[in-house]
Amino acid sequence: MFLKLTGKMKKSVLPALALAFAFAFFSCSNDAGADYDYESNNAVVNFTLGSNVLSFDTSFAYDDSLFVGADNSAYSPALARFAYALAFDCYDTAKVSLKTSAKNPSSSYDNTALYSNFGFKDAEYVELSSSDYLADTRDLTNAVFAHKTVDSGDKKYQIFTVAVQGSSGMDQWFSNFDVGDFSDAATTKTYATLSATHSVAAAVAAGNTDQASVQAESISNYTTLATSFATEHKGFALASLRLKEKFEAYVAGHEVSGSEKIVLLTGHSRGAAIANILGKVYEDDSGWTSFAYGFATPRTTTNENAASYKTIFNIVNTDDLVTELPLKNWGFTRYGTDKAASISSTYLSEWKKILPLASDYVSANGEDTSYLNGVASDRADLYKLEDASAVQYNTFNLTFDTEEEANEMLAYLKSYGFGIASYDPYSTFSVVENDGKYTLSATFRPQFFLNTLVMSICLASSDTTAAAKFVTTMCGGYSLLHKRALFTMSQKITGFAYSHSAPCYSILADNLE
Repeated sequence: MFLKLTGKMKKSVLPALALAFAFAFFSCSNDAGADYDYESNNAVVNFTLGSNVLSFDTSFAYDDSLFVGADNSAYSPALARFAYALAFDCYDTAKVSLKTSAKNPSSSYDNTALYSNFGFKDAEYVELSSSDYLADTRDLTNAVFAHKTVDSGDKKYQIFTVAVQGSSGMDQWFSNFDVGDFSDAATTKTYATLSATHSVAAAVAAGNTDQASVQAESISNYTTLATSFATEHKGFALASLRLKEKFEAYVAGHEVSGSEKIVLLTGHSRGAAIANILGKVYEDDSGWTSFAYGFATPRTTTNENAASYKTIFNIVNTDDLVTELPLKNWGFTRYGTDKAASISSTYLSEWKKILPLASDYVSANGEDTSYLNGVASDRADLYKLEDASAVQYNTFNLTFDTEEEANEMLAYLKSYGFGIASYDPYSTFSVVENDGKYTLSATFRPQFFLNTLVMSICLASSDTTAAAKFVTTMCGGYSLLHKRALFTMSQKITGFAYSHSAPCYSILADNLE
């Protein structure tokens, strides 16, 4: 079913990852001097939600004046809408295709096809692969690069776009929760002892057999981050640095001599976090004029000067749990300026007009994160051990009448959340006999509990039955503190899916000034 969006209806949305916004096309000139007519082209948006492919009609605009001569420190609603189109289109399961266009009539799921409609060339889908790295193999991302050259007066401008994809796969979700701790950067601790995903032994066990090389890369990554990105969320920052290397190679291959360089950085969710950090990097670089627009941006840094960055804008649904993580309680914030509103209190009536499942919308605002505050006191506490030989902060116990039952549960949990134990040398899992009963026990650091939350989110996105079983099981074994946190989180998963979804951010992009 298609929905044509006009007038006030353009502020309404379809389920989950839908995109809906409308604005007109203009004409501009590319580097060859050819004119393109961008007026009133309709587009179809296709996106996958579970086993369903949903579609609706929309239209949107581009003009070079969004960049050339524009004030990058002033929020631009028109640029936000264009940026959102790129942020959405870069997902593998989504596509924004113009229905009538001499340049691109295709409606296939091609991450790069949209760009030629606006005069951009050499659009390239870039995928960071775990096989390219020995250590920190979860800190990855995918993105689309493109560029165009514009003549304005006696100057030549080259506009680059970087659209960063949101979380793709469970590994990147684990990276989302790996904030890192650089408090001992100058001492004897190595990165492998600080983070739940940096064990050299685990990397070797995963098939990287050259332990010396793995160790060298791990320490190199840690040293780079501790030196230049000590305040940044580690999972986002390392992915940002790796993507920056790819982007610089792309620029070197396409740069036009004598042109002034402009870059648009955008993304949704994890992609927005990476764009946020890169926005800081390129605002600090005098060789670039940068624009950064993120949607559903998580918190990315503990930098006390984060709010001083003027070219970075974060479009935030204040109901969205993702925008509240990592916690303020752990010292985290975002670079730039937040443009924020609540869908539930401001736009819920529009949401409900065409969304049958609107009743499932749940606000997961900042006050609701209090249930996570007790998990760790700060970012360093997430990785803290009492000492090298002591029992860790947390315990997990489930008791069974028979050893067979205990081992069956252990096998089940290994197939889900406990399987990540191989990435944390300080977590242990065993079946222990005690007074004729068999106890499935674990000791672990707070970071491991956050990975349990990751598992519940990932399972809920694909299999609610499996998610319910997993959460119920884990709640049965965790301490009261963690049990309450996990149970509360599990109650928000459905609402989280809606409040974090692209329709919410389409509404905000279309309304925030």
